[in-house]
This record gives sequence, C-alpha cells and structure tokens, in this order.
Amino acid sequence: MDNKLLDEINEKTAIVDLVSEFVSLSKKGKNFMGLCPFHQEKTPSFSVSPEKNIAMCMSCHEGGNPINFYRKIKNISLNEAAQELALRAGIEIKDVKIKKDPYENFYKLMNEVSSFYSFNLKNSEKGQEALSYLYKRQMTDELIDHFRLGYAPTHGDALYQLLKDKGYAVSDMIKLGVVKQKDDGSYYDLFSDRIIFPITNPKGLVVGLSGRTMSAKESVKYINSPETVIFKKGLLLYHLYEALNDIRVEKQVVLYEGFFDVISSYSAGVKNGVATMGTALTKDQAKLIRSVAPSVIIAYDGDMAGLKASDHAIPILEKETLKVEVLSIPEKMDPDDFVKSYGPEKFEALFGEYTLDAYAFRYNYYKIGKNLQNANDLKEFKKQVMTMIQSSDSSIRAFYVQKLSTELNIPLSELEFKRKPPTVVEPVIPKAERPRMLNKNEKAERILIFSMLRSRDVCMNVVKELKPTDFADHITATIRIQLEHYYEDHLEFNLNEFLDGLASDQREHMEKNLLKDMYWVNNFSTSDEEIENYIRLIKEANLKRRYDYLNDKINNLEEYSEHLVKERDAIKLQLMKKN
Repeated sequence: MDNKLLDEINEKTAIVDLVSEFVSLSKKGKNFMGLCPFHQEKTPSFSVSPEKNIAMCMSCHEGGNPINFYRKIKNISLNEAAQELALRAGIEIKDVKIKKDPYENFYKLMNEVSSFYSFNLKNSEKGQEALSYLYKRQMTDELIDHFRLGYAPTHGDALYQLLKDKGYAVSDMIKLGVVKQKDDGSYYDLFSDRIIFPITNPKGLVVGLSGRTMSAKESVKYINSPETVIFKKGLLLYHLYEALNDIRVEKQVVLYEGFFDVISSYSAGVKNGVATMGTALTKDQAKLIRSVAPSVIIAYDGDMAGLKASDHAIPILEKETLKVEVLSIPEKMDPDDFVKSYGPEKFEALFGEYTLDAYAFRYNYYKIGKNLQNANDLKEFKKQVMTMIQSSDSSIRAFYVQKLSTELNIPLSELEFKRKPPTVVEPVIPKAERPRMLNKNEKAERILIFSMLRSRDVCMNVVKELKPTDFADHITATIRIQLEHYYEDHLEFNLNEFLDGLASDQREHMEKNLLKDMYWVNNFSTSDEEIENYIRLIKEANLKRRYDYLNDKINNLEEYSEHLVKERDAIKLQLMKKN
C-alpha cells in the first residue's frame, strides 16, 4: 500500500475509539490515559492524544498511529491492520492486490459450528445438564463465555441440518471433520453428548474442536477434530490468540498440557496460559511462543509423565532462544486439580517458590527414583547431568560440576570435561562412486519434482494430471504428495521450511539425491512443453507397468479371468495409439 492510502486510513480512524476497545481510558487534560497493554504496570502511563491521533506508552514507548497500534495489539501484519481499519472506516482499497484466504469459507463454517454448540449449551435441556457439570467444576458464566465453551447434543444430525439450511456444502462439512457419513449414505454429527472446546488459530479464527465426555464410564475422554487443511495440532496452541494481550503485558507464556489447566489458571488470575492439547511440544509450537514472548514457564502435570514431558520440551524451547523455567506442582497434581484443591491465591504463589530454571529442574528430575549409593544409578545420574551441562555457559558448568562433586563425594578432577588426544589415522582415499544413471522415466519423475519445487502453478498442474500411483519411485511419489499439501498452505516455496516438514526418509532422499542433482544445482529451467512431455511419459510408463503386471498375472492364473484380460487388452490398445 502506498503512503497516501495509509495516511488516509490513519486520519479516518479515531485513535481514542480504537484504543478504548483494548484499554480502559480516563481523560487527563487534553489526552486520555490508561494502563499500557504492552507491559505490566500499576500506574497508567499509556497516553492517547486525539489531537495528534497517536497512542504511546511513556515507559516502554510502544504504540504509534492507529495502524501501528492495531498491528501490534492484534499481532498482525501492517497490510492486514490497514485492510481491517480501512474496512471499518469505509475506505475502498483500489489497485491494491488483497490476498484472499482460500479457506475463508472453511473459517465461516467452523464459526457457525462453534456458535451452534455455544447456543446449545445455554438453550437446550441437555445443555443445562452440561452447564451443571461445568458449574460443578467451578466454572463461571464469565469463563464459559471467554473460552466459548459449548455442548454437542446426543446422537443426531442437528448440526448437519443447520449447516445444510445455511447453504454449506456437505463435502466441506466432511473435509473439516464436523460431520460424517454412514454406510447407508445418511449424515451425522461427529460430536455427541460432549462439552465442546473451540480451538482458534493465531488470528482468532476457529479451526478445530475438541469434545470432552461428562461420563466417568466413557473410556475416551476427548475426541478431537481430525487434522485438516486449517487444523494441524502441531502448529497450534490452545488459547494463544485469546491470551495475546496478557502475554504481551507479562512478556511471558505459561505452557500447559490441557484445556482445563488453562481455564483454571485463567480463573486464578494467571491469564497468559496456552496449551499443547495433550500432545508432545513441537518445534513449530516453540516458534509460535517465541513470536509472542521472550520467556516461557512450563506448567505441566506434577506426575512422572508430566515431568518427562517437561524434560522433553526444554531443549525444543531453548533452541528458539527462549528463557525457560519450569513450575513443579506439589503432590503430583495437575494445575486444574491444584487450583480446585487449594484455591487461586496458593496457585499464584507457586510461581515464586516452585518455579525452577531449566537446569535446576532437570538436576532434580534426574535424581528421582535413583539410589545414589548404587553404582549403576550414580553412573547414570552423573552421565545425565554432565550431558545436560556439556554445551552450557562455563559458569553453569562450573556450578553443577561443583554440586555433583559435593553431593556425590567425587573429586572435581573426575568430573572435568576431558578432551581426548587426537588419534592419528592414516587417510583412506574413498573410491569415487559414480552416480547411477537414471532411465528416461526416472529422469522425467525427478525433473517434474524439481519443477514443482520451483513453481506452485506447475505443482498444481502436475497434481491435476498425475496421481501419486503414477510415479514408479515410491519415495518420489510421497514427496509429490508432500508438495501438494505444502502448496495448499503456502503461495511461495521455502526449501528449508519444506524440508522441516518431511519424514526422515523423504528428507534424506531430498538431501542426498535430489538437491545434489546437477539439474537442480545448476538451476536448469524446464519449458511448459517439456513438462507436458514428461507428464505424458510418466503416464505411459505407468500404463506399461500395469500391462506387464496384468500379463504376468494372467499367464500364471489357473482359471481364465475375462475381467483381467479385458483390462490388459484395453491398456494394450491405449499404448498402441500413443505409439
């Protein structure tokens, strides 16, 4: 967007009205004052000037004109902020390419689903029973509204009928996993007689759902939406969008395992909590945390499974340069149980006395269950601690080496990091391996993959023309599928990001073979005509493989199979026409 348009949007957006949506303001002379939404403070220092049409914190200096303020408070791009404010101000944006989200209709559908379940919780007979269940779990109406909780009615198709009446395609309902189809062709709702937790993406759009049973007899506590193009659990954190303002003020994220942990924490005044939704922390989730805060407290369950999960999460978070601390919850309790048993004040107090840095937590965790008078346990404990501090700062290494020496009564000299003297090895000249020559079909498959890597349009064309089963090489076929999925979520290609999303065998094939191929290294281009020829070649090769397979099968059958013979002969005709 050009500067003139940005200036117009700023001029037509009243800064006081905008800031008032996020901050409680009071008039002080010409200006308005409020508590800064970007850092924690007790005395208001956030000044809003209607005359200059800017908002600025006098302490941390965050803020700016309307677009800048809105961008920061919503954690969105400048263009997104400008577009949203232009819409509010009734400014038509001409000659500016606005990238339309290809999944806009999916988000609308999921919002309808969430609204339906929220309405059903408070306005149905069975919903009243679900409300009673939530009240017994010390939930308030305020909490229920903040977390947009809902209730799915018992066995039926009420949601399906509602969405159908509103004009949504049943194929979209199935793609998003909210409706399923029976063998007889009829449709039914996925969730039945469950408390519903809507899950939002970093922009606050509902992308998935989780349903919790209220029955103690039910073996499956939670049912989640299946993974879809808009719902990938490893890329999301529960309550992140809703907690953004509190995270910004605290400059810290509290990381939990489950929904009720976040909700109970919120009720206890710790409002900057998010959850991994019961799965192991991923590097994408760690990056998400780093994008909103420099610091994180892991507040997993206090049992052994929770401690193990914390130990797993620490290096993933530290890799993103986050300051990591761990909340050790007493009595092996989870956060939800602790709040209910001891109350909000004692829970908040845990964040002082029971919060340890990552090294102190792991040192204590590695000692659990070990008898340090036992040689095997002592050896294992020493190994774990020494591994933990191996790459750390020298002062941390010195501290824990001294601690080990004192507690285990081991001389410091036995705990030093000793460097092995270099061993002289006669150089072995490896035999030069000649790369295997690819046949024309293998070459066609590989060059198509290169072209797909370089162009989304080419990728979409290949996906339309060739099925994964058309590829002879299995690993190449799986990479073709990965590329299709990648371009569903991305308009531009980023090699490192793509590689990070591959399985180990796919990545190894990419790095050892494809990315070392001279065709890729020298950035050779491929014309549209060549791409069409390669597609035709792969289709013909697949037909030939099928023909050979059928011919071999027919020759080895004890009884004549008319069906197989017809298919073989039809393929033979196709191949003859092509040649």
